Amino acid sequence: MKPSSTFAALFAVAAATFALPVIAHAGGPPNDGGGGSAAAAPGTCSDADLAVSNGPIESANTLRRVVVSFKNTSSNMCMLVGYPDANLVTAAGGVLVHVEPRQALAAHVLHLNPGDIANADVQSSALDVNGSGNPCPREGTLVVTAPKGSVAHTLPIALPICSATISSVD
Repeated sequence: MKPSSTFAALFAVAAATFALPVIAHAGGPPNDGGGGSAAAAPGTCSDADLAVSNGPIESANTLRRVVVSFKNTSSNMCMLVGYPDANLVTAAGGVLVHVEPRQALAAHVLHLNPGDIANADVQSSALDVNGSGNPCPREGTLVVTAPKGSVAHTLPIALPICSATISSVD
């Protein structure tokens, strides 16, 4: 065997052994119509792409939690990433408290096919945060805007305003 063919054979064995990807272009270089082009990345989910809803309030001791769902109602895949914006408001719409993003290592990048649902959850405390042990003095109606969205959705749910946080979409 010639040295060049020995090297090619060793490379093929190493690629198979270590599962290295083999790059092939059918019909020519990439992106010339010869089959080497990559699929276009989906766009960010717009407000028009998403239906926003909530689940029931869940209670665990002094914690109140509600899941907020974002359903892709469009006919195309779209991308959702980051934290929804949320406020707890009065009946007249005045903001009682801005719901703070909950600490996380990273926000997930979600590719939602038509009909897929992403969720975030809002948690708050039924006790006042000053350590008195008294009940949280007020509740507010939850208003949520999708990540990178601009349309606020008033949800038919009321939560205590104490220590309210929201997760990133997942």
